Amino acid sequence: MNKTLAFLLFFALSLPLHSQQLMKSVTWENIKAHPAALPVIGEIHPVASSLDAQSVWSVGVETMDRDYAIFSEFRSFVGQTGVGYARLQSGWAKTEQKKGKYNFAWLDEHVDGLIAEGVHPWMCLCYGNPIYSQHGHDLNAKLFPDGPIMDAWLRYVKATVSRYKGKVTMWEVWNEPDGRKNLDSYPLYANLFVRTAKAIREVDPEAKIAAFGSCSPDRKYIRQALELIDKAGGIPYMDYITYHAYWPLPESIVPYVKELREDVDRYSTAVGLLQGETGCPGQLEYGHAMKHIEWTEYSQAKWDLRQALTHWGLGIPYSFFTMVDLNYGWMLQSFGLIRMNGNKKPVYLRPKFYAVQHVTSVFTPDLKPGGGIRASVDTASEFTSFGIEKGGKAVGCVLWLSGDRPSSSLERRLCNVCVNAVMEDPVYVDMLTGLVHDLKGIQDNPSHNDPGTTRFKGFPLWDSPVLIIERSALGGL
Repeated sequence: MNKTLAFLLFFALSLPLHSQQLMKSVTWENIKAHPAALPVIGEIHPVASSLDAQSVWSVGVETMDRDYAIFSEFRSFVGQTGVGYARLQSGWAKTEQKKGKYNFAWLDEHVDGLIAEGVHPWMCLCYGNPIYSQHGHDLNAKLFPDGPIMDAWLRYVKATVSRYKGKVTMWEVWNEPDGRKNLDSYPLYANLFVRTAKAIREVDPEAKIAAFGSCSPDRKYIRQALELIDKAGGIPYMDYITYHAYWPLPESIVPYVKELREDVDRYSTAVGLLQGETGCPGQLEYGHAMKHIEWTEYSQAKWDLRQALTHWGLGIPYSFFTMVDLNYGWMLQSFGLIRMNGNKKPVYLRPKFYAVQHVTSVFTPDLKPGGGIRASVDTASEFTSFGIEKGGKAVGCVLWLSGDRPSSSLERRLCNVCVNAVMEDPVYVDMLTGLVHDLKGIQDNPSHNDPGTTRFKGFPLWDSPVLIIERSALGGL
């Protein structure tokens, strides 16, 4: 069989046709029209989500409890991303509008709909309920102490966990408790977490539980709350700590994660880290995360790729925020994989949508970070590189320019690149365009002075991740 054809057949997996007729994305068409200047030998074709497939990737389906988007308008696209998981928010105020009466019909639609699309739901239990208090039922809602409100909350938690036991893979306790004016709320959060986690395990002893959903770049809140949770005997109830990393330079998350790992290890090395919600706007925003920066759909897709693969290199599961632009009433947010209009209808798939497909299709669980392969570049610019292994064998590396915030430029810089391993048949995979390129034309013969390396002259490098990887690791070619 022709190698190029075989490569295409390996990656191809037919997906259902879009249920809506969407406009084409001008930005995506422009990206495809500007590939790297190397021979194209294949293309990453998306792999659909499957309940049977393992995955470290998740996507956001948040704020449905406040009707900022309409699930039925985009449900058919979720499984096309190839993610294994999707994050929901439970919506106490929407579910219990009369005391003691729970209407889960709206949430059933989301939980069962995601499962039907081949995606495992995980759920954030968060926000108050105005029928019990004025603590708020939205972002930056105030936490509540023990008493009648807590009692009602715990009844709701138990009812929710009981209903979705066996369907929801993990329960997250609250969303961004450390937001804005709530930085002194850590004693309330520690108590809320322990009380809620015990209620969850009372209903489902096997349930996975995540803490925090922290949004502050300062780890002080987590450290303070962890100390109190530990004193209350709550650490054994904690499987993950989740955090939200909205920082303009994606790679700046690395020191935070390493230091957070040290903080958590003081209490337990069994508690995992999970990046639970982050993404980049597709335009200049005047509200919410990373506002007042002239983002575009080009820089957005690059940012999400860099942030996602930085986390992959650290071995941390990752959730992309978010499936669609969210209509907050006072603004239409632009973080979505799908651009929406003011009526909450899909308009077109952003380049970010395709970038997510490329990540989930290539970075499946059989690829692991490590293997010792690294690339060096003859440039004064800062770059990021880390190794990839498969089946315990080093097969390649990821590489991108990382000194500056992602740009909107589609130009690549031609560099000389040296990989610290002898590669047999390496190919170039552009994680943004999805194209796979041949490297033979720019690959140097091994040097007598440095025989254990593989060198490339005129290697197209830019501020978006590319792979140098053995062809055999991508389909056995």
